[in-house]
Amino acid sequence: MKVRMRSQVSVEEIMIRKWKLADDTEHKDIWIKRDMNLEDREKEKVLRN
Repeated sequence: MKVRMRSQVSVEEIMIRKWKLADDTEHKDIWIKRDMNLEDREKEKVLRN
């Protein structure tokens, strides 16, 4: 049986929320990219690099 400190539990909760937020933003990026035309996608690639 593992015993966890209160701070460790809160850190784990924060990390779970962080991953959920990351997933949400990735989904938004995918939807935005689907709506873009080819020129806009090329411009975005240049901006990211």
